[in-house]
Amino acid sequence: MNKESIYLLKVLTAFIEKKDPGDFQGDWGKLIELAGIHSVTGILGYMIMKYPSDVNRPVSGFMREQCLKTLAIQSQRSEQMKRLIQEMNQQQIDHLLFKGYIVKDYYPEPELRTYGDIDFLIRLEDRKISDQLMIDLGFERKTDWEPVFSYFRQMEYYEIHTDVMEVDVSDKADYKGYFQHIWEHAKLVEGHTYELEPEFHFLYLLTHIAKHISSSGAGIRMYMDIAVFIQHFGENLDWDYIQKELKTLCFEDFANMVLTVVWKYFHVQSPINLRPIEDQILEDFMEFTFAGGVFGHVGRDSGLIYLKNQDRNEENVSRMGTFLRRLFAPANELEKRYTYLKGHHWLLPIAWVHRLFKTKDKWNYHAQEAKSIMNTDTEEVLKLRRIYKEIGL
Repeated sequence: MNKESIYLLKVLTAFIEKKDPGDFQGDWGKLIELAGIHSVTGILGYMIMKYPSDVNRPVSGFMREQCLKTLAIQSQRSEQMKRLIQEMNQQQIDHLLFKGYIVKDYYPEPELRTYGDIDFLIRLEDRKISDQLMIDLGFERKTDWEPVFSYFRQMEYYEIHTDVMEVDVSDKADYKGYFQHIWEHAKLVEGHTYELEPEFHFLYLLTHIAKHISSSGAGIRMYMDIAVFIQHFGENLDWDYIQKELKTLCFEDFANMVLTVVWKYFHVQSPINLRPIEDQILEDFMEFTFAGGVFGHVGRDSGLIYLKNQDRNEENVSRMGTFLRRLFAPANELEKRYTYLKGHHWLLPIAWVHRLFKTKDKWNYHAQEAKSIMNTDTEEVLKLRRIYKEIGL
């Protein structure tokens, strides 16, 4: 890792531990940019304000503004969400809160844990009344296909789910089937507002990270979420149950990597015995984590991800096979968007044509994607495959 990545980790760890991160000897511009792509600029600004060092005045002033701006925006969004929860309760719509909106309360300063959207779950039978409520409240519907509808209104952005796992993380377990029983692990908080049992929430957060890694990548904030989660609940969690469920999810290796990162970089002791990971593998994993930003999309060629996914256990890189798979995707990849394929895979050629014309405004993007597949460095693909093999994905 470079100086900026190492110091940002020190800042985030010091934020959790409520300690001074010490001085930074590096490029402030690069550090601020790195914090930005990982959505932790507010935390960096907060730590600079709280522990003044040799930061020059322009940088100090800018970071102060970023911190205060983050606090103002996130506080406003929290209040807006509280009002939406009230509306949901008045309409007697069961809603299950999870992920960022819940995890933020485990942070030392909750409103510094940012989120691009607020996700929550409703029951499938409440989809129609929920959708009508959002429209009546003045929201614009953006995404309107099961299992998620998304809504915008000025600064507010919500994703309302009827299912929290749209795709399987890998072919090792039935992740979609596992999380279809999520309501069985919900506990009523007040009115029609539910939260997840902590053990099940922990398992979901791990799976959510794995889902992002399996497609593109997961930024350092997701690991910080796990760190503060363990810090908050600690020994009150049923770790025997968690370990049993990790076996069901085939996540022993993945949890080992996540908890190693949490222990080595955030100093939060793992309640589970960890298997040693080679230093080079861990270093490569952390470089991969930092390079891609909060969801792994920053500066990363799509070709690298697609080639990584093709024949992961092979030492060869099939560029044409990967390109054809992207062009003629299998039914199980397309049916989540083109729902008429479910149970009717013979309609797959129609879905290919449908997809081609539905995305015609992105043809230039697809051309760049094809170019990336053909030109991505082979050694980078093989290195990434070694990382994914280590973490069991």
